[in-house]
Amino acid sequence: MRPDVVIVGAGLFGLVTADRLTALLPGAWVMVLEATDRLGGLCASTVCPHTGVQYNPYGTHTLATSDPDVWTYVAGRTRMISHQRRAYADIGGELVPLPLGLEAIRLCYGDASLTPEAARVLVEQDVAPHRTGRAPASAQEAALAALGPRLYEMFVRGHITKQWGTSPEQLAPGVFTDRFGIRFTPTAGLRSAVGRQGFPADGWGDFFGRLVDNRDITVLRRHAASVRDLPPYTHACIVTTPIDAWFDHDLGTLARGRICVDWRLTDRHTAPATATTTYPGPGVPYYRAHTPEHLPGQPANPTEKVLVGYEHHGDGPNAIDFVLRTPDNQRLADAYRARRTDGVVFTGRGSTFHDDMGTTIAAALALAADLAKTIERSPKWP
Repeated sequence: MRPDVVIVGAGLFGLVTADRLTALLPGAWVMVLEATDRLGGLCASTVCPHTGVQYNPYGTHTLATSDPDVWTYVAGRTRMISHQRRAYADIGGELVPLPLGLEAIRLCYGDASLTPEAARVLVEQDVAPHRTGRAPASAQEAALAALGPRLYEMFVRGHITKQWGTSPEQLAPGVFTDRFGIRFTPTAGLRSAVGRQGFPADGWGDFFGRLVDNRDITVLRRHAASVRDLPPYTHACIVTTPIDAWFDHDLGTLARGRICVDWRLTDRHTAPATATTTYPGPGVPYYRAHTPEHLPGQPANPTEKVLVGYEHHGDGPNAIDFVLRTPDNQRLADAYRARRTDGVVFTGRGSTFHDDMGTTIAAALALAADLAKTIERSPKWP
């Protein structure tokens, strides 16, 4: 007997799609193939045995969304803790709230009394020579046209270089525009304009476990798949794994970078004082540190050791491979997508450069709804 739908990849996109499909099509059988033994992909969570702290091995994951359907979906499957995520840049030991706002401008220009209006004038003066009237060709050009050289050098250049392992001059403008910006008022937190932010009280690992606790979903772990061994299915195959690997790299391999998160038990007096701290300066080899003990809902840690995840480019534990945002990669990814065959859908992180959790869940819910309608019209259903 063939499953109605095969999903390749048990990450966030794949598991949400499987769960939603079986809810919309009672009796449908969905098979999920996962090359590792892990559920949830990069969003998986676990508990530190030494401190009892819940953490994400691949970095802090907070759902941020203005889509009420996304929040309702997740909250309907696990108890959520509402939390406005905040991050800080460590500049010579001084913590500056992110995203870049009035606090960063005051530090950069050495004037703690700057008003928003005066700050705007100073930044506009620095920016003016870098606004050429043409679209920026690189992340560096985009940053200079938005921030000017002083803010760029203090907060952005080092961060991007340490994260991507290459100069901002070599990266697409979206590397800057999708993650950075500037405001001239005090900073209110990361993505403060979105409607809801939070994470599961029992961790994302518990959330994923609940999604697959379903008799209509079969998860086969340590089971890789590609176009050469396309598993049999009745209606559709949804591929969320890397699109070049699916085709055995026969058109070429998408250029990738690698970051890792090295978790260590750190002496309390030297551990970061905030849940997420970035280090854009050259004095440390990592560009971000995660300290989940500072998040709400964590148990009290009576020890003098604090669990800290140091995120840096290159090889190491908890490695994350990501596709570089370059024009050549975009062309190659488009060429692979053009080879799609009937019934096969390429989606999720495997065919995009990066989507946040809210965007990923919204896309998975939309795909499940569209696919459910298509299957209901099929003569092969039920």
